[in-house]
Amino acid sequence: MRFGSLWTTSLALLLAACGDKPPADSATSDSATESASATESAGETSGATSNGPTSATESASASATEGPGSDPTVDPSSPSTTEVVTTFIVTPDGGGAVSECDPKQQDCKADEKCTAVSPKEGEPWGINKCVPVMGDSQVGDPCDIVDGKYTGLDNCDIGLICLLTDDEGKGGACVEFCDTNDQCPKTGAKCVVYNEGSLPICLVDCDPLIQDCPEGQACYNSAGDAFVCFKESAMPGEGAPGDPCSYINQCQKGSFCANPASLSMCAADSGCCTPYCPVDGGNAPCNEGEDCVAFFVMGMAPPGFENVGVCVVPG
Repeated sequence: MRFGSLWTTSLALLLAACGDKPPADSATSDSATESASATESAGETSGATSNGPTSATESASASATEGPGSDPTVDPSSPSTTEVVTTFIVTPDGGGAVSECDPKQQDCKADEKCTAVSPKEGEPWGINKCVPVMGDSQVGDPCDIVDGKYTGLDNCDIGLICLLTDDEGKGGACVEFCDTNDQCPKTGAKCVVYNEGSLPICLVDCDPLIQDCPEGQACYNSAGDAFVCFKESAMPGEGAPGDPCSYINQCQKGSFCANPASLSMCAADSGCCTPYCPVDGGNAPCNEGEDCVAFFVMGMAPPGFENVGVCVVPG
């Protein structure tokens, strides 16, 4: 999905360097319990921009990066906007590596499952591979990964992947892969796709103004009009409004990782955290020079999200 304007490009769910640090990136909460809550509860937007900053997606430009799809939320012909992929997870350099299976189809031989793995050492998930089935743990059950967090060698059953772990791949929870219809039959969650298509996973949806995710998680924007719960990966002392960020869940709960050009006080090249805010609540949460601007293009907000805004420089 592509966003225009202010959205920063490397919005990561699980970063190679920072990973699923508790409380950090994800599909559920503090451990197996978090994942159970998230996965058991649980795009593309389109439309032309109008004159003036009718939404946050029209207020600043950002660089593009590879990702799972495209979204004409912003007029690409406008000089003030650039299409941007919204992805939780840092896009790896696969180095020509090719997937050998499809996690939606689970088309591996008997006693194997298709899961996401790193295309090369030091990178997060980027390709799909058949690995031995090493357990039968179900959605929300505790899980660990063997030999590093991106090997895919976990104790989750076929059709599931171990996420929300620490840097060594321990202490995670099993999360459902989407099926071939981009549905989540085990949980009824929202199907969202990350990392060059290697991670079609089922995450619970949420409200960024309420921040109604399980403990240890926050509500982040992902894939067009989707807001999903994932592990909050801000380390102590980082992720507050105005702090630098390179990916979406590096910001603390209630904040969004925005392009520096859209903010009044951001010196970072990658982006800075800025608060979500209710459009009808004024500019109180915002820095000087910023307004609470509607997150979605006027008339294009999903039902119930019309009042969602973020603090940015009005354009």
